[in-house]
Amino acid sequence: MFLIMSAAYITQELRSEFGALPPSFLPLGNRRLFQHQVRLAPDNTSVFLTVPESFKISYFDQAWLDQNEITVIPLPDGLSLGASLVAALNLIEQGLETPLHVLFGDTLVDPLPHGDDLVAVANVEDNYDWAIVTENDDNWLTSSQNTLAQQEHEVVTGYFRFSSPRQLIRCITQSNWHFLEGLGRYRKAVGLSTSKVPNWLDFGHANTYYRSKSAHTTQRVFNHLKITPDWIEKSGNHGDKIEAEANWFESLPPMVRRFTPQYLGRPENTESGAYRLEYLHHTALNELFVFADVPALLWKKIFKECLNFLTTCASNPKPGKDTPSSDLNTLFTVKTETRLRTFCEDRGLSADNLFTYRTQGSGGRERKLSINDLVRGSHANLPKHDVHATLIHGDFCFSNILYEFRTNRIKVIDPRGMTPDGAISAYGDIRYDLAKLSHSILGMYDWIIAGYHNTCLSGNDISLTLPESAKHHDVQQLFLEMLDSRFSITPSELYAMQVQLFLSMLPLHSDDPHRQNAILANAFRLYDLMERHSQ
Repeated sequence: MFLIMSAAYITQELRSEFGALPPSFLPLGNRRLFQHQVRLAPDNTSVFLTVPESFKISYFDQAWLDQNEITVIPLPDGLSLGASLVAALNLIEQGLETPLHVLFGDTLVDPLPHGDDLVAVANVEDNYDWAIVTENDDNWLTSSQNTLAQQEHEVVTGYFRFSSPRQLIRCITQSNWHFLEGLGRYRKAVGLSTSKVPNWLDFGHANTYYRSKSAHTTQRVFNHLKITPDWIEKSGNHGDKIEAEANWFESLPPMVRRFTPQYLGRPENTESGAYRLEYLHHTALNELFVFADVPALLWKKIFKECLNFLTTCASNPKPGKDTPSSDLNTLFTVKTETRLRTFCEDRGLSADNLFTYRTQGSGGRERKLSINDLVRGSHANLPKHDVHATLIHGDFCFSNILYEFRTNRIKVIDPRGMTPDGAISAYGDIRYDLAKLSHSILGMYDWIIAGYHNTCLSGNDISLTLPESAKHHDVQQLFLEMLDSRFSITPSELYAMQVQLFLSMLPLHSDDPHRQNAILANAFRLYDLMERHSQ
């Protein structure tokens, strides 16, 4: 069996950023940590996950766990590690004669070391209260306390394998449920050796969490990231995209630079385009919105900073009439129609085909609409009046906004820096940035990307269920109120722009038809909200 021990809440330093979560529920790579951990389990092995009894697992998290046949074991709050392990093994309705894998909830070791009766260990540079391996047979594993300040030891990573779970229970119980002492007894009774691993990722402390997260960073198709403790270098096969981003950072007015990581220029001798930024250990807003449990008061601070950034951008007009810029018609209508043709051709759909969409909830109503109805109706509700082109980010969505908790500042990354026709320019209609921000908050884009949705497309019937809670509703309403006080844009205009955004991104998600269906269904959902706000 494979047991993930996550029955205690994260440390206070992490809780101040993510709320009260068990460690396995921390975000990593736009997923929960447990979604990475369970993939470590050997084939045909039963997987169990402990959580505190007081923790309420969300519907979509529980659905994922059920779908992947993960058994959740709630344990009383406040148990020691040893007592927690013994309690879990006693509650698991499975024989204790098969080998046992134990993985701490704040740990990833990929791949797992081979062998029976082992403790995975690694060398560390930080001085936390680790469990360390000593030369003392009577006190083989002990708390490091301040030992690491004087000498280097191998520390226990949080992965173990035992050939005899029954003997492990006996040893921990005889040690008064003290985990480390119990392992010492087990070593004498059965045998236990260390196995050094070079690939340990520790998510148990704020510093190690962000360091491990950067080591786990995934790469997009068209760009490559090189990360050091001091800087991050972005390069890619699409040199024009990288050139446009670098130009955006280089041309920023001084008062906008406080909203970005420090730009460190372009490295020499690179075959394709590349630039460097200061590397910041900050959390992206999409991970906070989807995976954290933080109060609305924090979101008020975040939205204020986001709107401050947009206001600062809007105060920097395009320098001359000959400077290229992006207008709303090109950003929405033209791009949407072009991409929809691609989507319909790829899927063999007619844009005039009527879909039956049922709104979410027990009192849901049916709407019969075609894709072209969505295009025409949203186009009619787009902002009508022209505005002067100003500095814009071009892709101002949650995944491109980092938040620094200590200073309540945002830092933006991955700007567009290019018009739809390929001209390098940092200027356009600021309302496009408002739409991109809204598509994260009101459009629930990041929830769809994370897989938190139930979507059904059967024949011409289409439906979408997204997570709903009073807290999310309050946060969305707060955003609308704050936006209304700063920018002259109506909710119906905001939703119309989002309908266009979601329709235009459909061909970009052809790699995942189910996600693509969710994005299409979400366009119907947003269209319904647009019409409600138009009445």
